[in-house]
Amino acid sequence: MRLVPHFALGLIGRVFAILLLAVLVEYAASTFLYERASQFSVRQDEAHRLAEHLVIASKLIEEEESLHRPEEAAELTTTRYAIAWRATLPKPPTVSPSLDRLTRQIITWEPDLARRDLRVSLTSPGRDGFIAGALRLTDGSWITFRTRQPVAALDMAVSRILLALTPAVALILIGGLLLRQTLRPMRDLARAADRVGHGAVEVKSVPERGPSEVRDVVVAFNAMQARIHRLIGDRTQALAAVGHDFRTPLARLRLRADAIDDDDLRDSIQHDVIEMNQMVTSLLAYLSGEDEADAETPAPTDLAVMCATLVDDVRDHGGKAKYHGPDHCELAVRRVALKRALTNLIDNARHYGKRVDVRLDVSGDTVTIAVEDDGPGIPPDQRDRALEPFVRLDPARSRDTQGFGLGLAIVQRVAAVHDGRLELDSAPSGGLSARIVLPRA
Repeated sequence: MRLVPHFALGLIGRVFAILLLAVLVEYAASTFLYERASQFSVRQDEAHRLAEHLVIASKLIEEEESLHRPEEAAELTTTRYAIAWRATLPKPPTVSPSLDRLTRQIITWEPDLARRDLRVSLTSPGRDGFIAGALRLTDGSWITFRTRQPVAALDMAVSRILLALTPAVALILIGGLLLRQTLRPMRDLARAADRVGHGAVEVKSVPERGPSEVRDVVVAFNAMQARIHRLIGDRTQALAAVGHDFRTPLARLRLRADAIDDDDLRDSIQHDVIEMNQMVTSLLAYLSGEDEADAETPAPTDLAVMCATLVDDVRDHGGKAKYHGPDHCELAVRRVALKRALTNLIDNARHYGKRVDVRLDVSGDTVTIAVEDDGPGIPPDQRDRALEPFVRLDPARSRDTQGFGLGLAIVQRVAAVHDGRLELDSAPSGGLSARIVLPRA
């Protein structure tokens, strides 16, 4: 399928191929039948002429004496037939297939020739050949004859076939142009669907034209497109309102907690406020992450510097972390989205393990960023579920897990936006190894 042009796989290409096949079959059949009928007519006419000429030649030569018969045969030679008299029958050429059908046609036209041992063959067989033969006279001598112009064989003339196919090709081209014009609304619809699928902000309605069935599809698509953009707008407004409504009371709680004299109670409340703020941030990041990642323009980014910087942040906050990889690795990525994904992986590794290892590997056509910890890890049969949003695996993680279980789901979405993938595996230290694999192109 990869060797087939894209045009041939489309609707226009397939309709074009059907028309081409139908016209070719019709013209090939009609041309073949015409050629066979034409050849039959030529052979029938040739048989009549040859029969008449042989009857006349045999009678005139028999009336002459043997001494003058060669001269008489020479006088009977025309532009179409060469006549000769032989006392004995010469040996026929090595390759000279008999023309039994033509022989029967000649005898049917002149029954008197049936008593003269008529023999007809084709010399120089191939595309063109010559009809030759002999018939016996009453005294046992022979008249030999040969056509002086080649007679076309029964194969079809290529020039006639090409000439017959000329109007067919013209009709196919005209039909293809008409089909292309008729199906243009479908191409416009495909482009609009691709634009909407890639998160186009502006709504561009597809012109409602073409056949009635196509117009119905276009009308339905325009209505669906308007609903999708309306839903996206409503969701954006709702997220903005939720973010404001949640963070405002959380900020007030944090300020009020600072006024509490009891240190233990104050620290406990502030910890709960921080956890709630992280949960809200995670939820809003997941719900709006797809649009933000798509809206961000990829730009050349040094992934090695980004990973080393995140590792330094962990160390600054008292954590154990180490970066393994090259000093520089530039790749065009959505920097904000990818940094958020790596931050989620590092936060998970810090929460469930005591040590974080960030590895950057450039191999072939891919760039792999692995975040490893020495925690309990995730069982292999639970790793697919761990990538689902709002899923928390208690057997694999401790029960005091913070957030909604959206960290890995966000990372997976960011990897997909970059045409990459997220892989979960066991780390050499026994914990979890979360790898973001990105294409270099």
